[in-house]
Amino acid sequence: METLAVNDDHIDETKKDNTRAWFTGNVLLLGFVSFFADISGEMMTPVLPLFIAALGGSSFIIGFIGGLGDAVANIVKVLSGYLADKTGRRKELIAVGYGIPFFAKLGIGLSNSWEQVLVLKPTERLGKGIRGAPRDSLLADSIPFELRGKAFGFHRMMDTAGAIIGSFLALIITLLFFNVLVTELGILKLIIIISAFISLLAVFPIFFLSESAGVAPREKRLKVSLIQNIKDLPQIYHKFLVISIIFGLANFTILLFILHSKTVVLGIDKTASPLVQITIPIVIFIWFNIIYTVLSIPFGGWSDKYGRKPVFAIGLTLFAITCFGFLFTNNIILLFLFFGIYGAFNAATDGIQKAFVVDLLPQDLKGTGIGLLQTLMGFAGIMGGMIAGYLYDLEVNLAFVYGGIMAIIALVLLLIIRFPS
Repeated sequence: METLAVNDDHIDETKKDNTRAWFTGNVLLLGFVSFFADISGEMMTPVLPLFIAALGGSSFIIGFIGGLGDAVANIVKVLSGYLADKTGRRKELIAVGYGIPFFAKLGIGLSNSWEQVLVLKPTERLGKGIRGAPRDSLLADSIPFELRGKAFGFHRMMDTAGAIIGSFLALIITLLFFNVLVTELGILKLIIIISAFISLLAVFPIFFLSESAGVAPREKRLKVSLIQNIKDLPQIYHKFLVISIIFGLANFTILLFILHSKTVVLGIDKTASPLVQITIPIVIFIWFNIIYTVLSIPFGGWSDKYGRKPVFAIGLTLFAITCFGFLFTNNIILLFLFFGIYGAFNAATDGIQKAFVVDLLPQDLKGTGIGLLQTLMGFAGIMGGMIAGYLYDLEVNLAFVYGGIMAIIALVLLLIIRFPS
């Protein structure tokens, strides 16, 4: 019995050591950076498609703006990732990336036409593009290889926890001020402007980050060109790149999913008040983010234990289920059900995809590899958003059939290609 007690103590101590190994200062600080950024960002996300529609934008325009915004973010990531690898000055790039959205969101909140949003939304996402690869590279270098899934899962959890709070703030503002501002457009503008000022809170933790983790010698970094970095990326990485591009075409903007929730509400009750038309999408978005947050760390831990590939495959399957499920969503219960599955899909793919690609890259090419992946997914995202938006205007269900089929194609390729475990 005494021996067993000693072994139990040893196991408990090992668990504590593992927790300390992945829960570093950088992991915590980057988690808080994303937490505050997503309070701001996800205040705006559930109301943005409603805001664009109120300004006269069609479903195609909403899909285009969503896709273009994501594309700009991802296109910039390859340059940002290369600069992070070359200069090692990741903190500065991260700070700039979290600073730009304040001005862009403020401009969106003051916009009087969807054309202005068309310019400002990609500007806001430019900040995301600048910060993404340096942040992920710094995060990956801050923890041991075998614990990256859990660290990326924690980061995603903090990100989506901020999203839940941001969504709740949007709901509270709507309920408190709707009768004061009267018009739908007025309350949507107020939410977006408040979200702009909250975005400033994300900048402060950046100054306390440690830059020393995993930085290659300066002499080596300054001699390498972007083209050479891309040429040096391993072949197995390129195979994953193809799967990710197809996945990017499938994973069209969440703005269309949110817009569809309003369509379902109006399908149930064509006389639904403007207040109901705003609050239902926000409440459903909160539910989506709760599921996303709760499952992020478990999925990350499972990817550490069982491998990135099976968890990522589960995520692609969940997205296909979501898309085909939306074909039959004609009441609030089904809307909540499939938005919950949509949240689980995001938990199983977002952080996992980053951890997956980092595992395939050598130390000195992490930033470039992450950046190139997200740049090409940006092009795929804008195409996916435009195709889905056009199909949605043509016939609502066609957009979801398209997304489901593309996800299945990506899933099949993932399953037949062999990756190192």
